[in-house]
Amino acid sequence: MRKALCAALTLSLLVLGACSAPAPTDNSEKATPETPAAPLPASDVMKDDDPAQTSGSFAFDSAPFQGKLTGCSYAQAGTLLVCADELYLYDTASGTVLAHCPAPAPMRDFGAAPFKDGIVLTVMGDAGAVAYIYDSELKLEETLALEELLSGDPVIDPGCVAASSDGNRLAIAGLSALYLYDRPAGQLTTLLDTAQGIGGSSCMATSLNGAAFTPDNDRVAFFGDGFSAESGNGEDSAPVWGTIGIDGSDLELDWLESEGVEEMLRADGRLFFPPAISHVDGSLPWVDAASGAAHRLAFSASDEGGDGVYVSEQGKYVATAELGDVLTVRVYAVDSGELLATETIEVDDSRYVGRVPQVILLDDAQAAIVLLGCGIEEIDTAVATFSFGA
Repeated sequence: MRKALCAALTLSLLVLGACSAPAPTDNSEKATPETPAAPLPASDVMKDDDPAQTSGSFAFDSAPFQGKLTGCSYAQAGTLLVCADELYLYDTASGTVLAHCPAPAPMRDFGAAPFKDGIVLTVMGDAGAVAYIYDSELKLEETLALEELLSGDPVIDPGCVAASSDGNRLAIAGLSALYLYDRPAGQLTTLLDTAQGIGGSSCMATSLNGAAFTPDNDRVAFFGDGFSAESGNGEDSAPVWGTIGIDGSDLELDWLESEGVEEMLRADGRLFFPPAISHVDGSLPWVDAASGAAHRLAFSASDEGGDGVYVSEQGKYVATAELGDVLTVRVYAVDSGELLATETIEVDDSRYVGRVPQVILLDDAQAAIVLLGCGIEEIDTAVATFSFGA
């Protein structure tokens, strides 16, 4: 399917922060929000005679959001945390805003970890990572300056913070250790420390970068870099992953079947490991965090995956992006490996295809939202939607 990407949200320079953030900086004072244009309607790309058309209800309307759209993250059950000039909780079934936080939303790197009655928004800034914990109505409950909490151990990625399903515990992967934070007690526990030589006879972990709870919330999964225990620390490091009990017991650690890993994407007990750009081979390693079973999803081309890999909230679907004169998005079913949809999006301004887009996949609706230009202040954020089906 081929179409022109002709709709965009208006531009507004945003600042780093959340509901407890300090007053806006000079950039936010220069912002000139306008009434946003509607995104490309879903009806324009979901044709009635399209075999991929599904019965799931889906809507994405930019009208409720003021200012430039800078990103979306999964919240709970078909809802999205939308960052524009403020934070919004958006229901994709009804197309309505359920709640919003009237404070500047983050313009820089951020990640979201939803739980039953709220969401943890981790924002990367000049002073380090900060975790903002909101309830289901986007009211700020707690703010954690993570490097202060971890006594200087840096958090290097917003995906290094995960929440248990009830939100009472946070798993935090610092660069050198894995921590468990008990929110009701305000207590931090070190689950493992790379300085103490964590690992077994086959591999040793040397640094960490990513955390996730297993579905039963009894264990924490993590990934990072390690080396062979037999050869010592003189060799090049390789990706490792593992799990450990929330009481610090029963550590399991193993190699990832990949030479280089960019990040860990978590989705309902499944952990996906997109390869670094220098190690793209047209496949995506993933593991079941509960069973430890390793899998690999094969893409349609050996160089696919270098321009972005995206996972649905429930981990049923994976998308890839391919940049060029146009943007091509492919959607795969994880369990079967089937290519479900190939969507080509044309743009009039080459800046939109000069940077990796953001792709949100909705499991139940079998619909995709594509955002281009989120991180480029000079252009409006463009939005396209399309459906896919098994």
